[in-house]
Amino acid sequence: MTALWQTDDYGVQANWACWTLFAFTCVTVVLRVICRTHFVRGEGRLGSLGVDDYITMVCVAILLLTCILVSIGSHHGLGRHMASLDPPDIVEALKWNAIISSILIWSFSLPKFAIIAILKRILDYGPKTTILFWALALSSQACILATSVWWFKQCTPVEYGWDRSIDGHCAPVKVMADLGYFTSAYSAFLDLFFALYPIPLIMRLNMPLKSRIAVSIALGLSGLACIVSIYKLAIFGQVFEILEKDPTCENFSTSSSLFLNGNLIKPNHTDPVPYLDILGVAEGSILLICASIPTLGPLFHFVRGTLTSTGGSRSMPNQSGDNSQGRSGAIGNGSWGKVKGDNLEYAERGSTGMTSSVDDIPLVPSSKH
Repeated sequence: MTALWQTDDYGVQANWACWTLFAFTCVTVVLRVICRTHFVRGEGRLGSLGVDDYITMVCVAILLLTCILVSIGSHHGLGRHMASLDPPDIVEALKWNAIISSILIWSFSLPKFAIIAILKRILDYGPKTTILFWALALSSQACILATSVWWFKQCTPVEYGWDRSIDGHCAPVKVMADLGYFTSAYSAFLDLFFALYPIPLIMRLNMPLKSRIAVSIALGLSGLACIVSIYKLAIFGQVFEILEKDPTCENFSTSSSLFLNGNLIKPNHTDPVPYLDILGVAEGSILLICASIPTLGPLFHFVRGTLTSTGGSRSMPNQSGDNSQGRSGAIGNGSWGKVKGDNLEYAERGSTGMTSSVDDIPLVPSSKH
């Protein structure tokens, strides 16, 4: 096979990559929640937390579960060459492969709902667009559900999928290959659709051009998830070629038959699995980060206001009397008030024919026609 799979232990790489991606995603979402609860007007302790925020937090939980499962699978040998594993470890590795694969696909599928929810909050689009978005997302989830279930139902009994020491049979690998191709292709299309479709609508919002461009770029970056999906499609052929030759070693009656005189006598297919795990987590992380960036406006303004105030206080010459005290007080105490004032100003910008933003951030006044 190609040198792509010639790494001794993809499990170690998958652990490092998945947890790094999760850390970046988690930090971004935590900052998002801080912005919602501390910088935005709202009732109660949770400030202006909305449906989009709760959906995002659920997606982060799924991403966390995926990373934990990848770590467990790697501990049992997933990602290592079969020749280096004991027969019992091979069974465990393949079992965790099925579990991880059935959960992983949700980590890059559910974030599409986070994108839809943040678009609703920004654009407040009408019922026709709502039906379109949700129809696309739900049809995608139906494909994901079918793939997730098929990971276990392709073999009868289910345990035969990872333990060939028992009697059973499996469906042709082509069924899983077709599901994988279609689901990933559809996911790539939706990633690109949700990245590009809202841009003309955002550019018509009643807010500064610079803010409109910033939001469009932030949401447009979710198109990077489409690139990840396309890359997955490009390597699927190699992955399923391995599975076609040796779908979990189905030509052997027992796991111990994998070895002959200490040598592996069949191709190994545990190596590509963690590599696909990395790509799946990357796709989900990109979507969640891009869905969260537009909500960080108040934080950016607060940091900018703080830095501006600090720089101004250092450069301002000392003056005597009340004028000096008043100016110093304006700088020392005004940064937070300035930021809060900026947020209120942005919230009020939707004047005639516009609805005030529920976010109080410089990129969400919604258009109502």
